[in-house]
Amino acid sequence: MMMTIVLAIAIVLALFRFRYLHSRSTALQHLRGPSSPSILLGQELELRAQPTVGGLEKSWQQIYGNTFRIGGCFAQDVLMTSDPKAIQHILRNSGYRYPKTKDVAHMWEAAVGRGLLTTSGSVHQRQRKILSPAFSPSQLKEYMSVFRATGAKLCGKFHELVNQGPQEIDLLEWMNHTALDITGLTSFRCQFGALDGGSCEMADVTKLLSTAIAKMVPTPIAILVPALWRVLPGWVLSILDKVPNRENEILQQFRVIAQKTARQTIRNVARDDHSKDIVTLLARASDENLMDEDEILSQLATFTLGGEDTVGSLLSWILYELSRRPDYQARVREEIRQGSANYDSTPLLNAAVNESLRLHPIVHTFSRYAAEDDTIPLSETVRTRTGETWNEIPVEKGQIVMISAYTYNRLTAIWGDDADDWVPERFLNVPKAKGSFSVGLHANLLNFSDGVHGCIGWKYGLLEVHAILVKLLQSFEFLKSDVELSNGIALISLIPVVKGREHEGEQVPVLVKALTS
Repeated sequence: MMMTIVLAIAIVLALFRFRYLHSRSTALQHLRGPSSPSILLGQELELRAQPTVGGLEKSWQQIYGNTFRIGGCFAQDVLMTSDPKAIQHILRNSGYRYPKTKDVAHMWEAAVGRGLLTTSGSVHQRQRKILSPAFSPSQLKEYMSVFRATGAKLCGKFHELVNQGPQEIDLLEWMNHTALDITGLTSFRCQFGALDGGSCEMADVTKLLSTAIAKMVPTPIAILVPALWRVLPGWVLSILDKVPNRENEILQQFRVIAQKTARQTIRNVARDDHSKDIVTLLARASDENLMDEDEILSQLATFTLGGEDTVGSLLSWILYELSRRPDYQARVREEIRQGSANYDSTPLLNAAVNESLRLHPIVHTFSRYAAEDDTIPLSETVRTRTGETWNEIPVEKGQIVMISAYTYNRLTAIWGDDADDWVPERFLNVPKAKGSFSVGLHANLLNFSDGVHGCIGWKYGLLEVHAILVKLLQSFEFLKSDVELSNGIALISLIPVVKGREHEGEQVPVLVKALTS
């Protein structure tokens, strides 16, 4: 009852704000775009409820071009773009002038606290400076032994499963366990034991969080409540935040357990240790008062959440795609046998990784807002509703911008006419963005974002994935089956689901066969 009353009041306030916003004229109103089906929901329910990621965005892009207007909640105009020059301007060239939208920032803060994922400006700069040595080339070499040892342990588990012949294995579950164990060792210096199947509080709550997110149904209320954070003043939101909410409870449960584990770890780290791993750097930051306790604990929660789902999902997608291209899988295996298995000596394997990143971006959309009035340049002109041609878009302070990484990663102007197909050979000659407007931190892809908010651990993640793939491909063959996956949606993430069995949730069942020596 209380929830209903508070929501009703909040929505009425948002509608008053809508009337104010709707009375103003902005440049975005001149842009073409799909007709909004609802004043309250705009296109946001459509986007979240579509069966697979990117279908709507791509259909709109084919009609209106790379940049267009869609309807947001409470009649907000939202700018959606996959234009490389616009993306470069927003993510790379504008510093902190395009922070995460308040609803997205609030959701992540509920899960991990005030860490790199949620902070901005000088606070974010300070945190990133403290943590950067943990991802230096010399420190990344230190992590390699953990990556390889955990990959070998995973191989041992697979051998137990397939010793009587090929078996269908849910790769996603095993890859998530592997990534979580690696995070435990490199970030917390402790054994989570996820691969061993033992009772582990961190593994249990991470699984609970992933399952809960995957099962969140995009109802109108589930869309409207977060959207209130974009339009209502802080005093109203502070009241709304106190209303019981199942999703927030799960996010906060993860945060509490992750921070409890982090607190124990920080307490036990040797202060005379000369290591530059994550936990040592955070312990020093605590001793020197460079970060407060909440910030420190939030970093470890951030790396746990980011390290498991992203790496586990990517590994699963790569092996699934290789199972459907046995010829390419055989070439990769031969490359590993003939080379030193170092990252730079395996271009075929690296191309498979990049192509899987391109087709299956875990974070498929970046939501930002303009912190000040600005003009966004375009590489491809857009036609307005009155027939004018624009090569830039004026935006006002507060304007929401949605960057579709999914659509950008499939632009035929960049990736070719076969952009919807898994063709790793395209990365043997890395394509360049149209007009030389390269984006992203790696391989002209948006998966790791870009600029000041680019993923600090992107090289760590690629080396981790590479080391595990080398171990697996040396010992196993991944066979094609009748199972076909698609890019499902869970909250703001892309998840692998089986076509026709979407109700079963995220999974990657693949037939695995042990190789004879």
